[in-house]
Amino acid sequence: MLRIGLFLFSCWISSLHALTYQQPDGRLAQLVDAASSINWQLSASEKWLLQTEVAAYPELQMLSQQTAALAGLQINLSQLSAGLGRGYQRISIKSMQQATRYEWSANTGQALFSPRLSPDEQWLSVVVAEPHGLFIELMNLQTGKRKRMRQRLNAVLGIQYQWLADSSGVVAAVATSPDTPLQKALSIQPVVRESTGKAAKLRTFQHLLQSDNDAAYFEQLVQSRLVRVSTRLAIKTIAELPLYAFSLSPDNRFILTQQLSRPYSFRVRYTHFPRQAAIYDLRGHKLFDAGSLDLHESRKTRNGPRILSWQPHQPATLYWIAKSDDKASNDEIWQWSAPFSEKPHLLYTTAWRYKRLLWSDNKLAILYETDEETEQERAWLFAAGLSDTPQLWYQRHIKDQYALPGEPLLAKNRYFRQVLQRSESGELYIRSRDNTTLQARLLKMMPATQQQTLLWQSAADAEETPLALLTDETLLFTRQTPVQPPELYLKTVQGAVQQLTARPHPAPVLAQVQQQLVEYQRKDGVKLSGRLYLPGGYKPADGPLPVLMWAYPREYTSVTLAEQRTVPEQRFANFRPTSAQPFVALGYAVFDQVTMPIISTEGALPNDNFLPQLIANAEAAVDVLVNLGVAERGNIAVAGHSYGAFMVANLLAHTDLFAAGIARSGAYNRSLTPFGFQSEKRSLWQNTALYTKMSPFLHADQINAPLLLIHGEADANSGTFPLQSVRLFDALQGLGKQSRLVLLPFEGHHYQSRESLLHMLWEQQKWLSRHLKATPAMHAVH
Repeated sequence: MLRIGLFLFSCWISSLHALTYQQPDGRLAQLVDAASSINWQLSASEKWLLQTEVAAYPELQMLSQQTAALAGLQINLSQLSAGLGRGYQRISIKSMQQATRYEWSANTGQALFSPRLSPDEQWLSVVVAEPHGLFIELMNLQTGKRKRMRQRLNAVLGIQYQWLADSSGVVAAVATSPDTPLQKALSIQPVVRESTGKAAKLRTFQHLLQSDNDAAYFEQLVQSRLVRVSTRLAIKTIAELPLYAFSLSPDNRFILTQQLSRPYSFRVRYTHFPRQAAIYDLRGHKLFDAGSLDLHESRKTRNGPRILSWQPHQPATLYWIAKSDDKASNDEIWQWSAPFSEKPHLLYTTAWRYKRLLWSDNKLAILYETDEETEQERAWLFAAGLSDTPQLWYQRHIKDQYALPGEPLLAKNRYFRQVLQRSESGELYIRSRDNTTLQARLLKMMPATQQQTLLWQSAADAEETPLALLTDETLLFTRQTPVQPPELYLKTVQGAVQQLTARPHPAPVLAQVQQQLVEYQRKDGVKLSGRLYLPGGYKPADGPLPVLMWAYPREYTSVTLAEQRTVPEQRFANFRPTSAQPFVALGYAVFDQVTMPIISTEGALPNDNFLPQLIANAEAAVDVLVNLGVAERGNIAVAGHSYGAFMVANLLAHTDLFAAGIARSGAYNRSLTPFGFQSEKRSLWQNTALYTKMSPFLHADQINAPLLLIHGEADANSGTFPLQSVRLFDALQGLGKQSRLVLLPFEGHHYQSRESLLHMLWEQQKWLSRHLKATPAMHAVH
């Protein structure tokens, strides 16, 4: 369904309240254009270092291109893509041994995506996104010269391309024609849906197919040509099909394809549509069928081979995960090896639901599984393959970060696939951290005995994170502090440390901001915390400041889990424009990352006591700010996004703690999400009282503080459709309450365009200045 309806709706709203996009205070505006985050990646040969710089926020015109909302996607018809994000503004690649360095910068209207080195590391490929298509470009790393594929990619279901193992070229999913097909004219006909009487409880999805015409158009848009393109840009077609995904076998003799098939659904996203898997050779001959998945309109585990991939350490062996018929076991792991003449072989049957599987270059493997009912996760070590008796590595609650022993490092093998990285003596490298100090650690662990030795530990005065471990155990890591963005360092086995990158603070005006972790308790003794940002030069003796508080509720099964601290104090504050942090530049105190745990009690689920605990959390946060002398009661605003917005509306409806609220992209009427929300699994009809009590829309008459509602018109997130904000505003307006509704055209659940972010900051700035009192201390530091 085309987006014309949303556009007309936005025009109607703007005609009622004539307002153009506004600019906030310059100290806020500069954050939208400030230098963005940088990431690094070391090549498999350890010869090249790749650096990527996230692109600036795009202009609104990039979002305003014609789109089609189909099968859970917002498809850019001009570009033939969906959900790309911002991409990169700049990509650079530097030799680790020589002075050679190449840089790739996006031109106006472009963004860069998916940089990949060829296996021989003679070529760097990058996807260049332009208003009318995505194109693969190749850079020769010996000469620095670039060339472009003529065919644009089909990125409706994501960017899909893969280098051939011999580095002679790539296999890619491209568009079937230079022009995007047009949707056929709609025929006027009744829209009919029928329920057969079989229960099928689903969360609320948006942008779904609405008609047979939609289904036909979606099928056209996902139709792709799978091609082989040489580095000389010669192109050969392998197959043409409605491609869901493809992958080359490690030895490059075969291609596994998964294609979408009918019947489609009007109730679920494309990921739940039927799929058929097949094996092709590189000349385009279809060799074998490799299983299928039926339409899945349920929240239960899907039948059939739901995860299908190549084993990374074998030349051409498929493995897949399928639900077991044995009720005592949840999943089966199957394998099927080339030449695919024998029947598939059952490797292992899990006791819980399969989560993931990490392979090594020999028989060692690590299997992760979860139990949904108990929310437990465990990992098994298989020293001699999945036919061996496993050893339990760990078991923990999925939210128990302290019980997580770490994450194994991965490295590329001879097939250029990710496998477990091991030392010469067979030890695994484990990235972990100290639960008390939150310092990062790098451990070596012998799988057979699980005996560990400490290889490296980060400094206490910074947050340091291992990035890559070189063959000689030289460590590449990042280092950041609250006032210094992440930089790249190299530490040799001998202990010498070298800084490889250096850059200034992205927002110098905020470099002097004071930060501190504030720990406190709510009235029942549960430990809480938040990060307090104060203007540079501010002293508590100066008196209180107006405060902006930002939070997001989370559910826990125990106090122990709720009290775990997981964010290091030394982390850099990046002052993202979508966060609350920027407002410290205007003289506000900002209390950010305020913990709002909702904890289950004996015989009850977390949401059974949602409101009492939410209120207790907020009361404790207000009390600690007042006791610190930073705030005064009645001069604090509360804000949040998504479930945080839901929290804001509830706090305004059930307390008088706050002078104002800002709620972005939230859901406020839980009867519109009747089959569950967040971690709530009970339906509206199973516990109507709970849904009623937790819906701030139904308590709008109790909201007395002014509430600013902001929502993206194209929000496709489950449950948070824009109508939620529109209807709450209608209720508040009808009840004579102070409120303001801002709908941002073309924006989804998270706002992307520069104009929208600037206007959002302006709206929030004006709302705070109108409803919070400026104090003498604010004037002194402002």
